[in-house]
Amino acid sequence: MKEALSFDETLMSSLDTKITVSKWDDTKEAYDQKRYKDVVLNLFDYLDLDIRKKYGNADETYFKIPHGSIIVEISITDTHFNVKAPFLKVGENQKIPLYRKIAEVNFSPLNLSQIKLDNGQLNFLYSTPLHLCEPLKIYYVLKEICHNADNFDDEFISLFDVEQLHDPHIENYSQEVLDTIWEKLNSYLKEADQYIEYFDQTRVGYYNWDIINITLKRIDYLMAPHGKLRTDIENQVNDLYSQDDMQNRIQRGKKFLDTLKNKTKEELLADFYISESFVPTKMRSELEHLKQSWERPYENAKKEIQNKQYIAATLTLLVAFYDFYYYNNIPEDINLKMVNSLKNAAGKEWEASAMSLFNSMENILNGKAVQTSTPKKGFFSKLFG
Repeated sequence: MKEALSFDETLMSSLDTKITVSKWDDTKEAYDQKRYKDVVLNLFDYLDLDIRKKYGNADETYFKIPHGSIIVEISITDTHFNVKAPFLKVGENQKIPLYRKIAEVNFSPLNLSQIKLDNGQLNFLYSTPLHLCEPLKIYYVLKEICHNADNFDDEFISLFDVEQLHDPHIENYSQEVLDTIWEKLNSYLKEADQYIEYFDQTRVGYYNWDIINITLKRIDYLMAPHGKLRTDIENQVNDLYSQDDMQNRIQRGKKFLDTLKNKTKEELLADFYISESFVPTKMRSELEHLKQSWERPYENAKKEIQNKQYIAATLTLLVAFYDFYYYNNIPEDINLKMVNSLKNAAGKEWEASAMSLFNSMENILNGKAVQTSTPKKGFFSKLFG
């Protein structure tokens, strides 16, 4: 394995978002001027300019906004901001372990909202006086509810006697798209296996932390899974960054990749579809955030290149690139530079790949172009126009 990993441009037609950045300033201004209802309305505009006209009532005091398998109900009174997201219907069996799990989730990861039982139904709930609707807090409340509903619905359905209250707002991909996803996912797993075996044999198994990390984030970047697979990948990524011994983390990562290899085509593809989203799971990011995110990997890679540790430098840089894709929605101008960077470095010998990625990162950080052939549109955009 003398060459760096391959690269495929995302199958998604866009990595950008419906967010309108300028509306965030309107939201903060409304809060400073104590126009608290406008804080919420401007926040909706920030997330998606169509929300108010598509999902609100005439006086814009009540909204029913779909997000995946839930519908987020928001009411604004003269005194309070209220959120209710009906989550799951509780059956007759396994109630005690279910309620234990709910208590655990209410402690963590939930910080502001809570899941409560009402007449056999689990609901995410949040309420606050209107004058306490600080923009960032309300954004994180909505993100917390949407993100955790996405994370836990499939898990709870697989473990307990519960069922969804609403049919998910999804659009299925064509068989052609699904076949491409299946093919690419398996090629990524095979490629990861080859690198893992090589690094184990050459007694540099610590590099496999990077290989597992990059592989999981490549899957997310290329094909954007939903459902339980997205949750499982997220949990595995979090585990890679835990405080446990690195070898233990690597072994769990290997085991997880093995579980993906052993899934049937039907099982895997069940988690690939287009889902309607209210609050995106990823942040909207600009160049300044990129500079902050890449400060440490840039310095680490620089030292590794100076020490002629080209494998280490390449992996450090690849983790940085895929990290930024994993956690952020990226403006098209930055995305094009990142795509060109990854294309230029893919499949090259380690030294050439490290130098290519490092020089590209430097150009991006300095606002310069990264030259290569013009990236083609994503595969999905060809199918859906």
